[in-house]
Amino acid sequence: MFSRAKNDNISPFHAFTGVHGSRCLQTINLPKDRPKLNGAAGFSVVELLVVLLVIAIVTAVGLIGFQKSSRSFNLAGATRNLSGYLEKARIDSVRRHGGASVDINSTSSYTANIDFSGMGAATALTVNLPTGTTLSYTLPPATTSIDPSSTPITITYDWHGRTANTVLLTLTDSTAGVVASTVIVGSAGDLSTDSIVAGPVTGLTPENTTVTTTAGIKSMRY
Repeated sequence: MFSRAKNDNISPFHAFTGVHGSRCLQTINLPKDRPKLNGAAGFSVVELLVVLLVIAIVTAVGLIGFQKSSRSFNLAGATRNLSGYLEKARIDSVRRHGGASVDINSTSSYTANIDFSGMGAATALTVNLPTGTTLSYTLPPATTSIDPSSTPITITYDWHGRTANTVLLTLTDSTAGVVASTVIVGSAGDLSTDSIVAGPVTGLTPENTTVTTTAGIKSMRY
């Protein structure tokens, strides 16, 4: 049986234990305070600079990739708009028996001459390309790129929806790594984007151009 010590001079961390009527003093030893870690290891200035440099490089690469993606989307949108106005001009020419056209007269814009109001008369609408996008054209089978600012061209549709010749329009972005986009206007009025023109199709030459009037002809009885 344990009994509390009655001596006020005894620390509360001491206790008396009784064993068969005898008393013995039991002392509880508390652990000493742990030494403070004044010399704890940390990051050096060089290590911090290396980490900051890696973060800066990763951020720069991400920004460049985001810029290229954004420019690619803008270029694709400009290509779709150009194709849309060309198709509208073709349909308008069929509807009004000619009179619709698209003027390629600048590297940063083009003008669509279409009956937008439906009143029977074509009106001019100038469409500006996105910033950093330039427009040029070639006349297949030639591969020389032509500046429309110095040598403009007008794509005119007749009442069948056809054009006079094939025109390859190229939209290029100033950002490095962005692939250029193309729109091909065929002589039949057809449109195709991001295609390659391999040149005109030559006519087939017959193997034998000499035909006799009597060879192989059987006599016939009436």
